[in-house]
Amino acid sequence: MLKLYLDNCCYSRPFDDLRQEKNNLEAQAIKVIIDKYCKDEFEIYTSDALVLEMNNIKDQIKRAKVLEVYNKLNLTNIKFSEKIKQRAIELRQYNIKDMDSLHLAFAESKDVDYFITTDRLLINASKRENLKIKVINPINFIMEVI
Repeated sequence: MLKLYLDNCCYSRPFDDLRQEKNNLEAQAIKVIIDKYCKDEFEIYTSDALVLEMNNIKDQIKRAKVLEVYNKLNLTNIKFSEKIKQRAIELRQYNIKDMDSLHLAFAESKDVDYFITTDRLLINASKRENLKIKVINPINFIMEVI
């Protein structure tokens, strides 16, 4: 079974402006991914860092919607460790932002197959580095895997 880690932006995307075609397509792809997870076709991992990020969404209505969807899922939580902290620090050296490096370190610690994000800068940065997982946009993930 494929192991996935969805970035905060994935949980938020269905509540963004869906009149923008890219947002709409990404939201649809994320819905397919979550549907397949609910049918036990994927395993999705989470972390306290992800929950922290969700709780910091400035728009209160959007935050409530994101947390409502997230809380309905029974995701496998990855526990923070010193090894994850050290790997996140290492990833920061490659111009990967703090929270992104932490998310990637969490995902790598469980040998996740795909880190799914809508963050184009993170996808591009990850192509330059020797990551243990593939960082991919949800649309590309759907095209590649399903």
